[in-house]
Amino acid sequence: MYPQLTRDWEARFRQGDTPWEDQDVAPGVADLVRENLSPGRSILEVGAGLGANALWLAKRGHRVSACDVSATAMRELRSKAVAEGVVLDVHVCDVVQNRARLPCVDAVLDRGVFHTFTSTAGRSAFAAAMADLARPGGLWLDVSGAAETLQDAEAALEKGWPRITLEQIRVATDPWFQLQSAIRTTYGTSPETSFPAFGCVLRRREEAPPRRLGWT
Repeated sequence: MYPQLTRDWEARFRQGDTPWEDQDVAPGVADLVRENLSPGRSILEVGAGLGANALWLAKRGHRVSACDVSATAMRELRSKAVAEGVVLDVHVCDVVQNRARLPCVDAVLDRGVFHTFTSTAGRSAFAAAMADLARPGGLWLDVSGAAETLQDAEAALEKGWPRITLEQIRVATDPWFQLQSAIRTTYGTSPETSFPAFGCVLRRREEAPPRRLGWT
């Protein structure tokens, strides 16, 4: 188990204590998808939560799978998908610990999972998991809270704020992905989530085959 800013995900979804959840699609997510993915691609959203992004992607014509460690969140997402007539492949899964039953896809998406890991080892383990889930040459679209310097990231960590630097992103992802671009964006749309973020496009290295081991 790698340390994260929050460990009690299921309890917090049960209590409705999820200030990171927005009802609308995050601007950074929308921009990254529109600029990098044509309709009809297979996409897995990791840490899908209550599903604003996953539902939006499916309505745009993508073939969408969604996973989260919270069973409560995934039950709510299934109900929303049925109510809205949207087809989603939904899983309760911790991708770092047990991802072997998840599909390999054209693109993996996370908004707000990568930046919750508080150590280099944890971020690297998450990047390895994303490499297992993306096809060689496929994309990882990531939206994470932005810190300008390592000192800024460490100060934010002391306050419990999810912020990482571009260098921390590069170090964790470089064995499996090439960082193709990084835009400056806003993490979300609510007062709680309208903090600066990086929107990164990472391409899965062809020479690093997926292991599909399921455990790290």
